[in-house]
Amino acid sequence: MIHENLQYNTPYKAPTQKKNGVSVWLLVLIIIITFLFAFLLFKNLGNIGGWFSGTPTTGQSSSFSIGQSVSLSGTILQNGDYVAYTHTLTLADASVVGLKSSTVDLNSYAGLVLIQWIVQKQSNGLFIVEVTSASGSWAIATGAVANTMTQEGSYIAPAGVYLPYNFGNRYTLQNKGEGNEIKVIRTSNNQAISLSYFTCTTSDESKDCTKLVKTFSSSAQATFTNSNGDKFYKLEWVNSWFSTNTFIGYFINDVPDQEVKDLANAVIIMNPSYVKETLVSKMMSLCTDGTVSLQSVSSQNLGKDLNGLYVQLMWPVAGWTAVCKVLLDPSLSVWWQKLSFTPALTATTPTTNPTTNTSTTPSSLDFSVKQFPVNIAKALTYTSSKGYTIVLPSSNISYAGVGFNPDFTIAGLKCSSQTNVIKYADEANLSTNPTVKIFECTAKKDITLPSNAFLQTKLSDGRVFVIEIMDGAWKDFASNITIQ
Repeated sequence: MIHENLQYNTPYKAPTQKKNGVSVWLLVLIIIITFLFAFLLFKNLGNIGGWFSGTPTTGQSSSFSIGQSVSLSGTILQNGDYVAYTHTLTLADASVVGLKSSTVDLNSYAGLVLIQWIVQKQSNGLFIVEVTSASGSWAIATGAVANTMTQEGSYIAPAGVYLPYNFGNRYTLQNKGEGNEIKVIRTSNNQAISLSYFTCTTSDESKDCTKLVKTFSSSAQATFTNSNGDKFYKLEWVNSWFSTNTFIGYFINDVPDQEVKDLANAVIIMNPSYVKETLVSKMMSLCTDGTVSLQSVSSQNLGKDLNGLYVQLMWPVAGWTAVCKVLLDPSLSVWWQKLSFTPALTATTPTTNPTTNTSTTPSSLDFSVKQFPVNIAKALTYTSSKGYTIVLPSSNISYAGVGFNPDFTIAGLKCSSQTNVIKYADEANLSTNPTVKIFECTAKKDITLPSNAFLQTKLSDGRVFVIEIMDGAWKDFASNITIQ
């Protein structure tokens, strides 16, 4: 009995214990897998939905094939890794494509664009398109400066430098000339280039452009002349190039010579030759007062005042000269804006009012010194919106309206505005130390001038203009000022 019991109990209990152990572990394993699957399912629910719907997930490229020709529209950004691609294009479904091109300047585009052509490869999950054609919003200096290049290009007035419309095909403009420096980047090789500029003046030898040209022309290591006729001089012992239009000086420093030549041919420096050959014929229609127009141009002078570079066109008529002053701005659709126009005087035109001085009181000024040169043929004309014109007998000057000095008083005279005049080379001192001051005033009766350092002009409407000579060398100049 005992033997039989042993045979019965042994096979019965052992299999029962093993079967229960396997079931418990299997159940635990199933529960763990279920939790992991649920976690992954909810974590990637958005992506999974995109897989089933065929819509690519945000930040990933749409599905393309290598070598496929594509035509895509989207928002372009300059944010590539600059190895595999330089830009990205975000499509309407929020997917992203990498862009690169050896023939199209992608930096010239901003916002929505249409691109074409070949899917070249896939890199880090992005399909890379080699762009052969693009169209859309054209902007210079995408991501650098906010100004948009117009069809006429961009003009940096303080520098007298014009960037034509096609400038953006090769360069990205980094600023607008602030700090006397124009900064650009060549898009083909990311070469940074700085064009620094300054106003020429004889009062500072380091900025006397005439002397600099004389020095560099005899000592330059190399020279070249660009397509605009500007001559560039390479300085000895330093990697620096210099050029000037006689009013503004330019330096390009520390870049390869070929980069200097390429930039010099990509920009247009406003010089007398360019103005004469390109702009003068287009300015004729601008020079009119509504009745009289400039019929021809006998001479033109390029100059610079506080507004920037200007052109003065002259036309002699019957012993007088019609003068049209035009401020250059090639970025405008008409390339310029008129500052003033004084038509030629005829026999029926009222003559100008002469300046006079009736005072016998001597001033402390020495009028016997060498006088500042007067040149009536190259006079500058200021036409006020208040209905009067001042003709200043030289083009080698700077003038500007300034805040009226309340300390200026003459008995019986009430003045409201002041214009200062100084030699062009000294224009930095125009507001603080002028050589001539012109005051617009009114008087109820004749006035007595304080000394022979003052002149006056009376207009028929009762206005009186008082000219104060601040420098004895400017008496001839002041005496030849005419106001009408």
